[in-house]
Amino acid sequence: MKKYARLAGLLIVLTLSVGMLSTAINILGDIKRLDLDEDKPGPAVQMMNPGSLGKSDEVMEVGGSEPRKLGPIMEIRLATDTSYLRRMPAENYTSGTWFPKTSDDHIPFEDALLQDQYDEHNVIAFRQFYVTPLTNFKDNFPVAPNTLGISFNGSLVYSPELRSFSSPEFFQEPYWVSHVLLRESSGALVTAEPLGSEAMLQVPTRIKSQLRGLAEDITQGIESPYLQLRAIETHVNENYEFSEEFAPAPITVDPVSWFLFNDRRGVGTHFNSAVVLLARSIGIPCRAVIGYLIDPYSEVQYVMSQQVYLYVEAEFEDMGWITFDAAPRPTMEGDVDITPEQTFTNITGNDPVALKGKTFNVWGTVTNINGTPVSGPQVEIMLKANKTDPHETPLIVGVGFAEEGLFNVTCDAPTDLDVGDYNLIAHTLENRWYLESFSDPPIIVMAETTVKITGPRKVYSGKNITYRGVIVDASNGEPVSNITLNVEVLGKYQALVSNKDGRVSYETLFPENGDFNVTLEMPGTRFYVASAASYAVTVIPAPPSANKLFMLIFGFPNNIIIALGVAVGVGVFAARRNRRLKEEDFTAPRVTLAPQKEVIGWEDGVPLNYNSYEEGVVKLFNRFYVSMNRIYPDIDETMTPREFEYLLMDRLPDNSHAALEDLITSYEIAMYSNIPITIEDFKRTNATIELIIELMKNGQ
Repeated sequence: MKKYARLAGLLIVLTLSVGMLSTAINILGDIKRLDLDEDKPGPAVQMMNPGSLGKSDEVMEVGGSEPRKLGPIMEIRLATDTSYLRRMPAENYTSGTWFPKTSDDHIPFEDALLQDQYDEHNVIAFRQFYVTPLTNFKDNFPVAPNTLGISFNGSLVYSPELRSFSSPEFFQEPYWVSHVLLRESSGALVTAEPLGSEAMLQVPTRIKSQLRGLAEDITQGIESPYLQLRAIETHVNENYEFSEEFAPAPITVDPVSWFLFNDRRGVGTHFNSAVVLLARSIGIPCRAVIGYLIDPYSEVQYVMSQQVYLYVEAEFEDMGWITFDAAPRPTMEGDVDITPEQTFTNITGNDPVALKGKTFNVWGTVTNINGTPVSGPQVEIMLKANKTDPHETPLIVGVGFAEEGLFNVTCDAPTDLDVGDYNLIAHTLENRWYLESFSDPPIIVMAETTVKITGPRKVYSGKNITYRGVIVDASNGEPVSNITLNVEVLGKYQALVSNKDGRVSYETLFPENGDFNVTLEMPGTRFYVASAASYAVTVIPAPPSANKLFMLIFGFPNNIIIALGVAVGVGVFAARRNRRLKEEDFTAPRVTLAPQKEVIGWEDGVPLNYNSYEEGVVKLFNRFYVSMNRIYPDIDETMTPREFEYLLMDRLPDNSHAALEDLITSYEIAMYSNIPITIEDFKRTNATIELIIELMKNGQ
């Protein structure tokens, strides 16, 4: 009788276990069946930084392509009284390329002027100007040819050999340049001996004899090295054509040789490279200098990347370094009594909208008081939110030049610019001949937007589903807050307002099976361009609930069939067990053997079996999901992992959010991607779950 009672009890336990197991299978099965699409908006492509000016390995190609026009690279205030900004000397000429000279003789420079560098009897005047970098500088500072010192808030070194000031770190801080204008005494220079190293006499072997022949013809009858250099400078200046339409040298011909003996057309690098190599060929040491060509008389000017320039310098005993420039460009240094004319600037047209992260165009005219077209002055284009606010600093977005009374400037709208109404200011800068003037029509700065939807792709009918959306600025990926978005599902519309993170959420229910779309639209505003996103959803029949499954198991006649089947199975098992026990003769107590397979993972009291690490990660996540469902009953069995994550984010400690994100990502990779999962990935997932549980226990 006791055997039958035990059998009945076992039957009841097994029946209840079948019901619980079926319910658990439904819950876990739901997680694995649902497709996910949780693509988050990636970072926007940033605008390219113009980059560093002062790379120590920068080279200068003879007749090379003009540097890309990336806008102004520095602003100079106060007249420089020199046409040149000097960066670094270049002594090594190889195959048409000048390579900067390097030196180890750098000494710390701490705002002490280099008074001993120049003979006070040769100094005409002392000058200062102010340089504001508009991009990252590094290494060599742009300075004047005869600089006494730099006033700069940062580390600074000086090289007497290179006559260059440099900083080992990137910087954008402004600095003062102090320099002198020297008197070139022709009488003293005529008798002065040139100075220089062997490197300043090098000429490529294959063109040396050809260059020497021309140089000797040019300097025939001239004994003074200084006058020989001036004769070479004059000959190149007067006998060759300055033209950007020059024919490039064949690959087998040196560019300087091609310029001198074939095409006879070129730009500044051709002219001054020819001077250096011709002088060297007859034993006069000199070197090229890489810098910029500027306006010596403008009180305010912007230096563009395309103003990079190559000129010549040679050192003479007791006279210092003397500048030579054979390119047919007027330098016009010196004091001339000129009364500047008043100008009138007028923006005649511009793109009505400036889109962040993109370019826009501004064009107009510059004339004098008589309406005569003006040529030469720079025109800067600026944006200012309130043109009457003296404390607001205008943002420079482009710089051009007035030529024959016209300017046309392509401007950049930065990605970090706020949207809104602005004044577009065209400012003609004052120079030696013209006074400044302004024009300031309005312009709107707008941003393109990107809308995204996240949520389950496959859902059950009759279940409440939450979809989330986000709207970001397409130029930089920043969220757009407090803006109205319209969501459309099943022909119904609802207006939502984005929060500070640019997010909205929408709960919906699909009453029947089929394929549907969830559409999220930003209709466009005064400052934001419209955008929309559509999300395809497949609705499938919902599985039976646990209550229905319980009724199915215990309802008539299924309960009788299941009970009989289980009773027969239990009876057969018991009979075989009794027979085996009678046949066995135990001589020692039973020993429980350790499992052959190493059990790794968050156990929850039950060994975890898996055939691959992908399966192991999925099972770890499913266990964690069920465990959280026990703690938080409102976790719905139809939730996607991302919905599960969003719900837990509000309930777990803040320092567990990163771990939770890592867990969800690991599950998605294991479940939906072709990326192989390694044992390290599996162990990390296990450790992540243990960390989350520990943080929950401690409430940290």
